[in-house]
Amino acid sequence: MNFATLTRSATAIALSVSALTLISCAGGPSYAEAKSTLPPIAKGKGRVFVYRAGSFGLAYKPTVQIDNQDAGTLYAQGFFYSDQTPGNRSVSIHTEANHVNTVSVKAGQPSFVQCKTYPGFLTPHFIPNQVDHSTGEAEIQDCKLAE
Repeated sequence: MNFATLTRSATAIALSVSALTLISCAGGPSYAEAKSTLPPIAKGKGRVFVYRAGSFGLAYKPTVQIDNQDAGTLYAQGFFYSDQTPGNRSVSIHTEANHVNTVSVKAGQPSFVQCKTYPGFLTPHFIPNQVDHSTGEAEIQDCKLAE
């Protein structure tokens, strides 16, 4: 292989990785930008913010379910929200393994679910965990709204 061919191959790979990065991340405004423009929490409901601050496994965008209903897509460095009935709700993410955790939802209040990414055998594992309000607010600031 000559230098020109090697350079073209390296350029093609770099462009492909760049394109994949752009389509694999959420593209809306950051939480910090969007927070004041979000609609009020629905009456008698609580708001669940689900976020993924990291970019490990960025090509994977699993669907997150709350009580076995699709709630949103989990993008690298992204977040979404879902208004839910108060009580304990099941949050699950399925890739090569199904990871489930419980989030406590209170009427009129936000709850935060942090999704950490870990290596798996074939695909990354995404593990949802409820965090306290101050941790969630701090970690979600730069995450982009998945629209």
